[in-house]
Amino acid sequence: MQKPGPNDIQLPQDMVWDIWAKGEIFAGNDPVLWRRDVCGAWIFRSHYQRIDSEYGWVIDRINPLSDDVDTISNLRPVQWENTVHRDDGTIECHVTSTGIHNDKPIENDTPIEPLNTYLTNL
Repeated sequence: MQKPGPNDIQLPQDMVWDIWAKGEIFAGNDPVLWRRDVCGAWIFRSHYQRIDSEYGWVIDRINPLSDDVDTISNLRPVQWENTVHRDDGTIECHVTSTGIHNDKPIENDTPIEPLNTYLTNL
């Protein structure tokens, strides 16, 4: 499995905003401030690169071994603990949400599958 460091992708702020926009908008929440990642975990815009926050997020490579590793089409926002990839390139969801809080839904050491596969391939 491959786990990129949470700060290993350095991009201009306009690209960070474009990647933030790929997060899921959830009704009733200000999409400028709140989004959900591919695993359903809440992320908070101003907590970018904060790994000390329940709502902290980083930029993840959808396909870590791709030739276009740092193009917007290969990048997505994820809660900082959701950056582990399996050998086949799919993400392991270590954090998802329960209501307004993030939760760790690992059962028998087996992470859940992404909630929204559409967001996986943006």
